Amino acid sequence: MKSWRNLLVFSVIAVALVSLPAVSQDTAKTAIGRSNSTGDMPKIEFEKYTLPNGLQVILHVDRKLPMVHVNSWYHVGSKNERLGRTGFAHLFEHMMFEGSKDANGKYFTFIEKAGANLFEGGVNGTTNEDRTNYFESVPSANLEYALWIESDRLATLTDVLTKEKLDNEREIVKNERRQGLENQPYGRAFMLITENVFPSGHPYAHTVIGSHEDLTAASVDDVKDFFHTYYTPNNLSLAVTGDFDPAEAKKLIEKYYGSIPVGPALDRPKHWVPKLSTVKIIEVNDHVAQERTYFAWPSPAFFDRDDAPLDLTALILTDGLSSRLNKSLVYDKQICSDVVSFQSSSEIAGSFIVWATARPGASLAEAERITGEEIARLAKEGPTPEELSRAKSKWEFQYITGLERIGGFGGKADLLNTYNVFLGNPDKFAADVERHRTVAEDDLRGAVAKWLDTPNRVVIRFHPESFQADTRAQIDRAKVPEFGSDRAFLAPNVKTAKLENGMQVFVVERKDLPKVAVRLATRAGTMADPEGKEGLSSLAAGVMKRGTNSKKAIQIDDALGDLGTSLDASADRETAALNFEVLKRNLAPALAIMADVAMNPSFPLDELQRERKIRLAELAQAETEPGAISARVSAMLAFGRNHPYGRPSSGYPSTIEKIAREDLAHFHQTYWKPDGSAMIFVGDISLAEATDLAKRSFGAWKGTPPAPISVPPPQPAGPGKVFLVNRQDAAQTVVAEILPAPPRSNTDYYPLELANTVWGGAAGARLGMNIREDKGYSYGVFSFPSYHEKSGMWRASGGVQTNKTKEALVEFEKELKFIAGEKPITEKELTDARHTLIRGYAQQFESMDRVAGQIKELWTFGLPMTDLQTEPEELEKATLKSVNATAEKYAKPSGATLLLVGDLAKIETGVRELNLGDVVLLDAEGNPVPKK
Repeated sequence: MKSWRNLLVFSVIAVALVSLPAVSQDTAKTAIGRSNSTGDMPKIEFEKYTLPNGLQVILHVDRKLPMVHVNSWYHVGSKNERLGRTGFAHLFEHMMFEGSKDANGKYFTFIEKAGANLFEGGVNGTTNEDRTNYFESVPSANLEYALWIESDRLATLTDVLTKEKLDNEREIVKNERRQGLENQPYGRAFMLITENVFPSGHPYAHTVIGSHEDLTAASVDDVKDFFHTYYTPNNLSLAVTGDFDPAEAKKLIEKYYGSIPVGPALDRPKHWVPKLSTVKIIEVNDHVAQERTYFAWPSPAFFDRDDAPLDLTALILTDGLSSRLNKSLVYDKQICSDVVSFQSSSEIAGSFIVWATARPGASLAEAERITGEEIARLAKEGPTPEELSRAKSKWEFQYITGLERIGGFGGKADLLNTYNVFLGNPDKFAADVERHRTVAEDDLRGAVAKWLDTPNRVVIRFHPESFQADTRAQIDRAKVPEFGSDRAFLAPNVKTAKLENGMQVFVVERKDLPKVAVRLATRAGTMADPEGKEGLSSLAAGVMKRGTNSKKAIQIDDALGDLGTSLDASADRETAALNFEVLKRNLAPALAIMADVAMNPSFPLDELQRERKIRLAELAQAETEPGAISARVSAMLAFGRNHPYGRPSSGYPSTIEKIAREDLAHFHQTYWKPDGSAMIFVGDISLAEATDLAKRSFGAWKGTPPAPISVPPPQPAGPGKVFLVNRQDAAQTVVAEILPAPPRSNTDYYPLELANTVWGGAAGARLGMNIREDKGYSYGVFSFPSYHEKSGMWRASGGVQTNKTKEALVEFEKELKFIAGEKPITEKELTDARHTLIRGYAQQFESMDRVAGQIKELWTFGLPMTDLQTEPEELEKATLKSVNATAEKYAKPSGATLLLVGDLAKIETGVRELNLGDVVLLDAEGNPVPKK
């Protein structure tokens, strides 16, 4: 099920009567499914059965990696909440991470040791209007542990639920609301859409995260009542996917879930798609850089008749340069910097959303008029055959790509549970594909005419505002299952070849899906930007795909769209890249287009002007986003404002304005060379096939790159200083603690990765357990090293509530001193960190694009491809002494810099009272603010 609400995933870290048959385990319902009616689609085989207590179980074996995924869907969401208790389903999701009777501690501290990798999407929980889910991916040997801890939450959570735990999670959820809704530009948009598309009394008429007032009113008894009503085996769909033995899994599921008692029968809200009788217009003044209009209409529920046609409508309207609204508003008339649309279908109703962001000085009214006209034209004339075919190709590619993962956010486990919970049958893969494949031109025209071509809609306009202040199971759950024997994971072998022109070819062959991820990387990163023309590399990469000597921008975009793909361009510090993913059958023509873009860009002046406007709008928008400001300024403070690693990759408005077409052409001619490039293929392709395709597409490309850029040592701006950037009325302060780090090739890399995992690189790390879990000041605080070829930066950051900024800084400073040696890492912490990194390592190889990214990183830093295989060994070899020595080496308090982005009027006095160092005021571009 797809939903715009997933853009704001509310997670712990983003009327039928249910009756139960009284049957024994021996007569539990079993169904074998195989999604195979679409011929060329991957076949998803599964088994579904139901325990006597109503628990529905779905088993799907996938032996691609030695991992298993446990995905629990409780059929309860915000639509089940009563008046005065909004946000309750999401609050309860958080309570599930507070610990159960036999795992009575923070859930993440247990599951990360088992190998669940938070940063690879391997563990989390999320809530939407219709369901709450919890999931974890662990090494196959730890399936029993995952089932034990999940079942213990279901069986015993309320046994240890206290007011202290509730108060703690309540504050975390409030900080999540501040971070996701109140401290973000346009953050209130979806709340306003929800409240106006759906009438009062509709189950969808309030937001998932709820109000501060209702969250405050929740009591322990409320939480327990909610649990006993909705957290029952008969309201749960449990999917187990991955590399496991189904017979053993059945025994374990019966052992841990079989004796949990059945819960009450539940009423299910029926389909209720509202109708608007008039237009609703809401004018909003907010801290945004550009005007934006949101349009919203009620629309069909998931799998209803017009749901698939509206999915394809969204692609026709806004996906690609030649899509109707993109071409008119962004490309031709250039009055908008972006335009987005999507069909958001939920269980009992949906909504169709369009938004258009006006460029500074452009007419929002004209953008609205054109949007209405294009929708009316589509409703009258329908799509062209080419538009409809292209939309179907794009949708199908996106769908198949979702099957790469066994679980996590999306993936096969989520789809199995989606179909099972909302449609009553997991075997809907083929039907889902078929309902999109069979949409006819008149089907789509009729859907647009019925649902969208009407003045009765919600219109929300954002305008820039000047910044002015204003029951128990019968088994012995206390016996914790032992972790299974760690089964060595061997990363895939990278095969290599080299073309005569010097281009290197890297291939990882895997046959699980008929698709290939392709990445071209070249040594043309942002560190090559000349001073005064910051942003040149990034701008060049973006304009490259907008025209070649033989094709115009729209021709390129349409040709790729017909193949179900698109070409992405990017630039990081060391490299620039072009990449795409495509179904195997379309690989050769897609690669030919990529080669034409890489070798023969024409940098048309009109395309440069279009792209420049987009970049300037993005930069203006970034100046209103606290997290973006913090990330950009952190690099300046760590390396020096004019250092190759400190200059902003996206440039400044003043430098983007000055870059000419000749600059782009000269940069490309100088740095984009085959002898300094790598061609990476991951997927259904052999080395011989890849080499042959690379020769045919790139063999005529000639040239060697210039000498490497000279990178001086870092010139940090202010160790021992505190830098403040003002963002008035900010609901949170974004705090960043900035430290030095080694280059990626340094031998300190592995010890530092372990030290970071203890400090802030895991949900159960010291920083998060203190500032989020114990104090409740933040929705999340983490630390990450970022590595470059010559040096690096170690940065801890997180948004904290404004009125707790001073207190949070005290904890940041305390934890820094601890990791620097006052509280050395213990043997247990090191063991847990090893388990987190090594057991979770295989999850980095689920998706093809993720594998391609790791190959690119090793190539960039001149490291052997065998590092993919040896990383677990190196982590295992690091000693406690070396890890503590590395932490002490880089985490010196005297070498730390603090950066805060928040409301100075509310935080500056408290910061100065701490005497943490000289306080320096900066603007959003990192320039010192003159003293008044």
